[in-house]
Amino acid sequence: MSKTAFAWIVLGMYGALTAWLAIRGFRRTRSVEGFALGNRDISPVFVGLSLAAQLTSVATFVVNPGLIYAYGLPALLGMGLAACLGITIGITVLSKGFRRVGESLQALTVPGWLGSRYSSRALQIGFALLSLGLVTFMVLIVVAMAYILMAMLGIPAWTALLGVVVVVFAYVLVGGANTSVYTNSIQALIMVAVALLLVGSGISYFSDGLTAFFHRLSAIDASLVGLVNTKSPYFRNLFEVFVCNFIVGLAIVCQPHVMAKALSLKSGRDVNRYLFTAIAVGTVFTLVMLVGLYARFALPPVARIDLVVPTYINTQFSPIVSVIVSIGVLCAGVSTLEGLLLALSAILATDLFLPVLRRRKDLAPTAQGAIALRLARISLVLLGAACFFLGLYQIKHPTGGSVAIFAQYGIYCVFSASFAPMLFGMFTRTAVTARLATLSALTALTVYIGMSAAQLTSMHNNPAVLSAFSIIASVSVMLLGMAYRTLSLRAARRRGWNRPESEAA
Repeated sequence: MSKTAFAWIVLGMYGALTAWLAIRGFRRTRSVEGFALGNRDISPVFVGLSLAAQLTSVATFVVNPGLIYAYGLPALLGMGLAACLGITIGITVLSKGFRRVGESLQALTVPGWLGSRYSSRALQIGFALLSLGLVTFMVLIVVAMAYILMAMLGIPAWTALLGVVVVVFAYVLVGGANTSVYTNSIQALIMVAVALLLVGSGISYFSDGLTAFFHRLSAIDASLVGLVNTKSPYFRNLFEVFVCNFIVGLAIVCQPHVMAKALSLKSGRDVNRYLFTAIAVGTVFTLVMLVGLYARFALPPVARIDLVVPTYINTQFSPIVSVIVSIGVLCAGVSTLEGLLLALSAILATDLFLPVLRRRKDLAPTAQGAIALRLARISLVLLGAACFFLGLYQIKHPTGGSVAIFAQYGIYCVFSASFAPMLFGMFTRTAVTARLATLSALTALTVYIGMSAAQLTSMHNNPAVLSAFSIIASVSVMLLGMAYRTLSLRAARRRGWNRPESEAA
């Protein structure tokens, strides 16, 4: 059997299983809440697997190893160590607080959570519109998956891209969260097996020890070995490598499709099992980034960063195994794309459309929810078309040499603005007002966009640097605002205490 025929058979089997799960999920979905979060009757282990799959994405399996191939150990230390440490701390600290507050507020989405927490409809709408920046990340995923399909099936770029968009958008919009958690769990298990295959494929390079490994790498290019790579555009100093990537990792969990996972749990007792599963599986996925260093030894120079992993898979594995590995990499993309689609559909339905429909007294609540969900699905079809055309453009003209940079400009902007309002909303009660939360978010956006537009510092081209500075500025505004409010209240109390009794009366 030829490689192409085997690939079509495996893809057909995967598609049939996904279609069955989508129909099953459709039958179990009776409300907007069910579509967004499921029926909350799913094991925390499965939800944790789903989170690990969605956090990892095809970026970890395809795009990041390409950046490590290009820029060496500094890129691995930044994305594989600093960022992952930030993610681990972020989901551990924030998941419990987000779920606790979200349950009391009956929130379904991040914008809904923020709007309810600060009693601000404007804040809810603002973050709902900002969440459309997730489309840039969706473009990254569909482009990376298209590259894999092109190499596996030998089809043109536009055909692969169209297939990804149509298939994934269709079954997610049919089945919702009741499909997604199960498909994500299956995908995560496949991804674990494929991750072990990819990591194991280069173990022989360490046979003479770690020192010899880095000597060989240095012989190819001395800039690939060290804590920084001054020749790179993104890992030029310790601040870029460690500080920026750690802050980004810490804040990246504030993405709508990540935080909302905690709301899918039945009770607070499930959170620890959910987190343990997600962190353990996510650590295995992170090791796949080593493939970027393996490719330096195994491949001749590769012109495009985004093509390093597809080329590695096709040249280092037998035809049958390469198909299996490619399917695992596709699972990484599908799992995250599912989460993004669900998050966006829930945001559109519950944060934008449903509040407007509730003003119509002639519609029953169930009819309002059904119309809101229908409008959200129609909107996502339009977003799917946008992903297709943006994806075609990125294949021909990748931003900064990789579609990853295009995605980072959008997704980093979203979670940079969300981080401080969410963090302080979880751990403070009355010290932070809606006005201060809004000012904090606007500060993050202003710093992020302003640094890029004005080209401030030589690091303005790095989205991680823009994100780090915007988060620092946003948190600083929160702390200063809280300090000012606290001092003002104390001064007011002192004035009250010092007033004469006759005046007080």
